[in-house]
Amino acid sequence: MSADSSKPILLPPPQQLPPQDKLGCSTALFRIHTPTCRGVTLLEVFVALTVVAILVALVFTAVSSMPGRAKRVQCTANLRNLYIAAEEYVQQNGSWPQINTSDSDTEEQEYAAAWIAALKPFGPTEKTWICPTIQQLLRNPDYTKPENIRVDYVATAFDDKPTSPHEWARQPWFIETGNVHGNGNLIIFTDGSINDLNTIVNNQATK
Repeated sequence: MSADSSKPILLPPPQQLPPQDKLGCSTALFRIHTPTCRGVTLLEVFVALTVVAILVALVFTAVSSMPGRAKRVQCTANLRNLYIAAEEYVQQNGSWPQINTSDSDTEEQEYAAAWIAALKPFGPTEKTWICPTIQQLLRNPDYTKPENIRVDYVATAFDDKPTSPHEWARQPWFIETGNVHGNGNLIIFTDGSINDLNTIVNNQATK
């Protein structure tokens, strides 16, 4: 045996293996590196709140205007029904209803009752003569009672000639009694078109 055989043999240090799971698989292979989280700035919060506020305002405006639009649509339908009934009345009777206007409360009720009775055979009822917006402003009185009878659409007075109601295409037939839709009284004309008073005035001014 040589003299070097007494020296200890130096072995290399053992390699450190990555941690393993219960199945013997290295967990280092499945380690996911997630990015660091960044805080939200005050400017971004302010922009988000501003966008939300604008959206809420738009939705609120659209929702709040829906009842008013629905009432205007109902008024337009009422005028259309009155127009059709008046047309049928003229064709059957040969003239426009000869009903005089008045100023006193009693005579106004008589005027309303006369018009309701004149066109009722052709479809319109008491409700057809009622503007839903005016009805709400008056706190919903029972318009079927004689003391509350009224018409919210005033008819133009024509003579008893059969051609008088159709003499001019833009002659008003029925006019809403109040400016309750924000753009003037609604009017239906001889040709069946419906418009509001402010639009008519503006169109005349631009000509």
